[in-house]
Amino acid sequence: MTDVTKYQIEAPVRTFTGESVGVRFDKGTGYVDDSTKEGRAAIEYFRRHGYGVAPAPDKTEAERVQELVTGTPTQRGPLEEGEFDPSGHQAPDVLAYLQRDDVDETEARRVLDAEAASKDRKTVTKEREAILATKQSTDDPAAGQADDDTKGAGL
Repeated sequence: MTDVTKYQIEAPVRTFTGESVGVRFDKGTGYVDDSTKEGRAAIEYFRRHGYGVAPAPDKTEAERVQELVTGTPTQRGPLEEGEFDPSGHQAPDVLAYLQRDDVDETEARRVLDAEAASKDRKTVTKEREAILATKQSTDDPAAGQADDDTKGAGL
């Protein structure tokens, strides 16, 4: 059984109050989860039609606004116990997991390999090299110090 994700939907017209695609909006904001076929269809409809769509866990208002404005999810704590299985998550959630600071290069490779072996979604696999390059530079603290010839001067 997969996890159910609740989404916050922001209508293009911020004053909209009513119903659209079976989702109730109040002052431009509505909520829907992906537990049903109808809910998943509504989420896709909103994405295609320019609505702001973002996971709606317990976050501050500022974090939710940042996510909706930039389309970049803020980093969250561990999603689940055990190994992360990309086939049980939507592509944006997989990318968000891979961008977390606590995911090292080894874990990123494991998740990317599992993605390629199962769903092989282009939105995830096209980011493989960039993700691994980022993880390599953060896993190797000496990588950024190669050009430092100050020998500790000024410390």
